[in-house]
Amino acid sequence: MRNIKTVLLTTICALAVSGAMAQEPVAPKIIVVSGPLFDPFFSALKLGADAAANNLGIDYQYSAVQDMSNIEADQARLVDQAVASGPDVLIVGNFFPNAISPILKRATEEGIKVIVQDGGFATWQDVGAFTYVGYDPASLGVRSGEIQAEAGAKDVVCINHVPGNPSLEDLCRAYIEAVEDAGGKGRLVTIPASDSQNPQANLQAIRGALESDPDVDGIMTLGATQTVIAAQAAAESGFAPGEVLIGGSGLSTKVLELVRDGEVMFGVDLQAYLDGYYGIVLAYQKAVYDLAPVEPVYAGPRFIFQDEAAKVIEANEKFPGIRGTQ
Repeated sequence: MRNIKTVLLTTICALAVSGAMAQEPVAPKIIVVSGPLFDPFFSALKLGADAAANNLGIDYQYSAVQDMSNIEADQARLVDQAVASGPDVLIVGNFFPNAISPILKRATEEGIKVIVQDGGFATWQDVGAFTYVGYDPASLGVRSGEIQAEAGAKDVVCINHVPGNPSLEDLCRAYIEAVEDAGGKGRLVTIPASDSQNPQANLQAIRGALESDPDVDGIMTLGATQTVIAAQAAAESGFAPGEVLIGGSGLSTKVLELVRDGEVMFGVDLQAYLDGYYGIVLAYQKAVYDLAPVEPVYAGPRFIFQDEAAKVIEANEKFPGIRGTQ
């Protein structure tokens, strides 16, 4: 009898263990196609994605363009390659919908689950994505314009370093309209995407905007690199620190230091680390449990002003790279 009980107990334990093992989810294949890692925003985004994958105990693939010279075509090619490899979930920055949306539509029709991340807010539902993670660019533009207008800006420029990206175009348009609604005026200055990381080209474009209109008193930039150069351009054009109200979307250590020192009015933290983290978590939950949020997931924006900049710098020193490292 004792032997029978022992055999039964051993069998039950074995079944319990095998049942538990059977319930262990199979790690899904997740591919992220996003922006270049030389941009502080995307380096922070990948850091967040890496952390989420590590916490979940899974691997994922991050794919990005290596330069900006032919970014639209190169980004579309990477998305197409990712679709062809048959991932369970594809996370894509749909920065150029004309080129990328048809590929994403095909992917969703083939049964690939898609998350649109950061770029492509206006079109994520059209391509069949099950959610969006990032920010609302028009809302960010409106609030940025309102903040500067309330502080006295009446003649502003918005610097778009990736023309052809609808999210950035919407942000600039909303920013300028908000200033105009407050009685001011504004205009758009574009920098070719191929020159977006060229300091001299950026400096020349922003200085040109300031020197062609000495009444400019507000600048909105759409990347950390451009924010730093806008402060330099204002100084080289003879403006005192803070005389031109500069706001920038996207953070880096240098941007935070400029905000702290009063040379930049505010930096917009799109919380790229959360952006990347949420993307991987949502992809995993959808692939394994078929769970998904019913509304877009907003990681940002969070406006960082001078009174908060030192605290954010301290956090970035403690956890390097979570807000960009440039």
